[in-house]
Amino acid sequence: MSLHSLRKLREQRVEALMMELGEIAQSLSRNEERYRQVEAEMQTDTERYRKDMQQGLTIERLLEWEARLGSQEATLHQVHRDIEQGALLWSRTNSLLVEASQECKVLDRVLERREAIHRAEVARQEQQATDEAASRRCSSR
Repeated sequence: MSLHSLRKLREQRVEALMMELGEIAQSLSRNEERYRQVEAEMQTDTERYRKDMQQGLTIERLLEWEARLGSQEATLHQVHRDIEQGALLWSRTNSLLVEASQECKVLDRVLERREAIHRAEVARQEQQATDEAASRRCSSR
């Protein structure tokens, strides 16, 4: 595989990882918003629960409140786990992106060196041809 092909593959990997990071960031943002919403619902419901408790509750109503608050708490914990997993995934993906970007830079430097060596060789050959032509002109006089 040529260096140019390898460079192109690394470039595509960088682009794919950047897109993946964008998707992960959007997912994290949605989960953080969901967390805030559930947390706000829990606060509102907790206040309503306290008011209902002060007024007196039937056992059925108490069980309904406990189920509702328990469900919200479970949802909150799940969303929190999703956020933690998303943050880990973002971190891993970002590390892969940094690595792929560094590989691109290394390949760029190798390609630049090869091109510089090639240009120097072409210039040397041109100079040699010029010197030989000048030498022939001088010796023919």
